[in-house]
This record gives sequence, structure tokens and C-alpha cells, in this order.
Amino acid sequence: MSSILEDDKDFDPYPTSSEIEIEQKPIIDKHLNIQPAPITFPKHYKMRIDSMTLPCCDPGPAGLFSLCIGCCILLAADFGITNSTLLLRVPWLFFVPGIAQLTSGILEVFRKNTFGSFAFVIYGALWCGLSWTYLHILYADVEESHEDLKHFGVICIGYLIFSLILFIASLGINKTFPVILFFISFALLFLILNIFFGVSAIPVAIGLLIVAIFSYYTGFAFLFNQFFNRPVLNTGKPFVDWEKRVKNN
Repeated sequence: MSSILEDDKDFDPYPTSSEIEIEQKPIIDKHLNIQPAPITFPKHYKMRIDSMTLPCCDPGPAGLFSLCIGCCILLAADFGITNSTLLLRVPWLFFVPGIAQLTSGILEVFRKNTFGSFAFVIYGALWCGLSWTYLHILYADVEESHEDLKHFGVICIGYLIFSLILFIASLGINKTFPVILFFISFALLFLILNIFFGVSAIPVAIGLLIVAIFSYYTGFAFLFNQFFNRPVLNTGKPFVDWEKRVKNN
């Protein structure tokens, strides 16, 4: 009995080592003569989410398709194709281009796509704000007058500057993105002129129509090229190689 107690004196129930090695028993055929390495567990560890390992598909086609739907809703009203009230536009503008683009922008963050996340989130907020403005016009006793729309014109000026910056950046991506962003800027410019100076809204509808066409094409190009794992629809080479220009300077 005394010998057992003496052997237990060296036993430490609370090890202070930063790592504890656990012997792993092999569950393999003993004739293979393979000894597995010991498994080590760190004493202090943190759970970390690696963005490169998150299973996330490309949300670009969804964001571009939703942009096309939003443009079609607005241009149909500008061309006089539909006579729907603002109330019927609100849910489609809020959920399709608004929520869909916000979701696409958040997913682009996990893919570390700065351009895509920046564009989709900001434009998605524009669609949500536009639909919310429609609700205030309908239910908050706000008249849809020239004076009431001036605050929206100021917002459009900010988005025009934002779109021009994205247009310059998109010159280094492909040939379809610059066309989309150029005509978004075109539509915003004539919308501003319509709000402040009463210019016709037909140029706005024309710009939105071109944006819708190229958004559809670019969205299908991204979708088909990734689905078939080969170039099916060409989006063109970039107009400017920004990386080479920066290195040269």
C-alpha cells in the first residue's frame, strides 16, 4: 500500500503545460506497421471563420438580374407602358432590386470582392430608399410636388458622383460594366435635370433601358461561363489595365 502511495506522489492532476499530447491508438491493420502521430490540443484557442473557406457562390448574376427588373419597372412607367400607382411598385422595388442587391453585396464581402460589395450594397440602399419614399408619399401626407422632390434630387447628385467613380474603376474589369455604369450615370443626370428644371423624363427611360439590356447580358454571361466552366458569352477585355498603369507610375 505504501508503495502505491509513493508512486502517486509524482502524479499531477493539473498539468501546467500549454499543450497536452494525447496518444492516438491506431485503428488500422497491425501488419502495416504505421504509427500515427500524437494529436495535440492547445490550451487556449479561438474559433476563427476563414472567409476563403466559406461555401459562397458568385452573387453577381442575382444582383445584375435584380437591377434589370428594377430598371424595367421604372422605365415602363416613364414610357407610359404601365399606369400602375406607386403602391404597386413599392414591393417589387423594395424586394427585387433592393433586398436582392443588398444580399448580393453582403455575399461579395465573403468573396473579398471590394468592387462588387461596394456597388451592390450602395445601389441596393438606393432602391430601398426609393421604395420607402414612395410609401411616405402615399401614407404620410407628402405631396408629390416639385419642391418635395428636390431632396431626392440632391440624393441623385450624390449617387451620380458615386456612379462616375465606379465607372472609372470598372474600365479595368471588362467592357460591359463600364456601359452599365455609364448609362446609370446618364439616367441619374437627366433625372436630376427633370427634378430641378423640368426636363423630359424620356432620356431617363432610355438610359434605364440600356442598363437593363446590358445587365441581363452580363448576368447571363457570368452565369453561363461559370456553369459550363468555359467562356460562353464574352464580356470583353478591360478598356484600361489599371494595375499596369499604377506600376508604371
